[in-house]
Amino acid sequence: MPAIRAIGNIVTGTDEQTQTCIDAGCLNQFGRLLLHYKENIKREATWVLSNITAGNDIQIKAVIDAELIPPLIMVLETGEYKAQKEAVWAVSNITVGGTSDQVGYLVRSGVIGPLCRLLAVRDAQIVQVILDALSSTLRMAGPDAPAIATMIEEAGALDSIEHLQHHENGEIYKLAYDIIDTYFSQAGDEDEALAPQATDNNFQFGAAAANMPQGGFNF
Repeated sequence: MPAIRAIGNIVTGTDEQTQTCIDAGCLNQFGRLLLHYKENIKREATWVLSNITAGNDIQIKAVIDAELIPPLIMVLETGEYKAQKEAVWAVSNITVGGTSDQVGYLVRSGVIGPLCRLLAVRDAQIVQVILDALSSTLRMAGPDAPAIATMIEEAGALDSIEHLQHHENGEIYKLAYDIIDTYFSQAGDEDEALAPQATDNNFQFGAAAANMPQGGFNF
């Protein structure tokens, strides 16, 4: 436990300090730590990964190459809430700071369902982080966005996102409105009176990245 905390404190520093830990092989042990039977160890390990994924796309690639995304998603789905919160941050960091191929890999690994199910929590900060992650994923998907939208709907999250358009937190309602308006507007359920001023840029899951698992981005 103290060793995990020490590594976590280092990777909260600069990208160079984080890279030093990665180069030393610290990620090699995290697969088993994320699946540890002690929830406090699982939580600490997930916290460390959330700090590493807050780095650059090379460091995110190191997490993917170490095959840590599947156990991370398992924490997101089955861990205690404190560990789930750290997993939400780790996933969100990838969607914001990763390449389109890295985000695509995250989607193919099954992240959308577990992420969406946590929209039911009462923690406004975590709800906002989840909406940020979903918004970033949809935006980066470009022409594949309808497939992501279908995954969100199949996860039962559409009603939750529609409800969040009425949230007292301005950032949450804005994110929720933008998702509904941009990707689900054919349903005609969004309230125009709620519309915030915002613009979206479209990106594509298109640019190939070297050595990424599982190939292309056909959903």
